[in-house]
Amino acid sequence: MTNDILKFKEVWKTYGADKTKITALKGINLELKKNSLNLILGPSGSGKTTILNLASLLNTPTNGEILINGQNTSKLSKSERSKIRQNKIGIVYQRANLFPYLNLLENTMLPMISKDMNNASKVLNNVGIVEISKFPDEISIEKQQRVALARSMINDPHLIIADEPTGELDKKSTEAVMDLIMQIKSKNTILMLSNNLNLTEYCDELFLIKDGYLQKSKN
Repeated sequence: MTNDILKFKEVWKTYGADKTKITALKGINLELKKNSLNLILGPSGSGKTTILNLASLLNTPTNGEILINGQNTSKLSKSERSKIRQNKIGIVYQRANLFPYLNLLENTMLPMISKDMNNASKVLNNVGIVEISKFPDEISIEKQQRVALARSMINDPHLIIADEPTGELDKKSTEAVMDLIMQIKSKNTILMLSNNLNLTEYCDELFLIKDGYLQKSKN
């Protein structure tokens, strides 16, 4: 396995055409090493969501290449990209997006390739969740985000993408969740996207994005 878990090579992404044409990403390059915590920092509308959709293989670049573990995914079919996403990528959003009618264990097991209640329980316990039979509205927002992290790890992915994972948390809960994410990076590579300057203290690599241009910061 290559040491570059995720790599963008001169990636451009354009939406629309002619007068409605919008260039969201402008020739960006990005390399994420194994077991690293990487933060892309930028304001709303800077291109973070486009990077999320490309890195999670929900979309393809207009030009350039996106490699996962050295494999060029840019020309793969939708079903081939979906298989890689299920096996190698976990995603955490600002809102935990838990299904209210499923308990915490059932929510965690949703993306599992091989259904295993014992393993799902273990993953939940590892993120500090023991009340696995409770429902999302019975636990705090912080704990909901912990469940979302557990769900993202359930297939032992190579890459976890976290989109504003602390956006709805207070300072104390943010610190707790970020401490957990720091532990997770010992087994996973993590890409975080945020506009929260306070998260820079946690990252190994910091990237700044503005108007579709990405640059690496010395941090």
